[in-house]
Amino acid sequence: MLSGLARLDPRRGVTTVGHPLAPRVLEVARVEELSPLLRRVVLTGDRAGTVPFPPWSSGDHVKLSFPDAAGAVAVPRLENGRPVWDGPRPELRDYTIRFVDPAANELVLDGVLHDHGPAGRWFAAARPGDRLGVLGPRGSHLYPPGYRHLILAGDEAALPALGRWLDEPGLSGHVTVVAVASSPEAYPLTTPPVPATVDWRRHVAPLDADRGALFAHDVADALRTSPTPEDVFVWAAGEAEAMKAVRRVLREAGHPRHAFHVDGYWRRGVAGFDHHAVEED
Repeated sequence: MLSGLARLDPRRGVTTVGHPLAPRVLEVARVEELSPLLRRVVLTGDRAGTVPFPPWSSGDHVKLSFPDAAGAVAVPRLENGRPVWDGPRPELRDYTIRFVDPAANELVLDGVLHDHGPAGRWFAAARPGDRLGVLGPRGSHLYPPGYRHLILAGDEAALPALGRWLDEPGLSGHVTVVAVASSPEAYPLTTPPVPATVDWRRHVAPLDADRGALFAHDVADALRTSPTPEDVFVWAAGEAEAMKAVRRVLREAGHPRHAFHVDGYWRRGVAGFDHHAVEED
């Protein structure tokens, strides 16, 4: 579902579509354990099934507002389409939209389980009936379909987006997936039932390891050995410093700027990291 105006960013080969901001307070319908590291929360209520979910937009995210100590959930009201908070603005966190089911009126989010920060704690404790504030998305980044080779790379935080890529019904050609996580049980990713050849490159590495070197090596190798080197799109997301290594490899390889998107989702040791701040290093 699309809304708003679309604009093409010629530097990135990405079409951006704006959406009217829609704050919602949703309720947990059910939870699913995807792996020891990843938990799925299915939300319903207040137009959950109308959250924009266009194809080829795996990086789209909503902002989450978590209950306070008393269980109250704060979301802003809108004035001329802009959010206005009547009280203190709560801590917000960005989360990938994993799936939207309009018929069931459900929004699906996958969260990495950890014991620090409001998001990890909420996902670990979420139960049916719990409430959560959801804002957005403000827009969608539509990645260009039709490339004959996709290189997809990500860590634990990017697993939901990687899953969205692999769910694309139009996925075809050759796909290289580079996944790095701290546990071999962390990967609830499967080969898609579509006409695509998938090359899996899974790594187990602790959070304090040099993950950038792992990503850089495999992305460089996938570029060098691509069956269609003139027709490759690279998407990568994960810890910000590790993603700098991926950008460096792409620049050194002379890969066209419109044919890759690299996003630092989080930074080690920084709470509430703004991923918009590290588009370039």
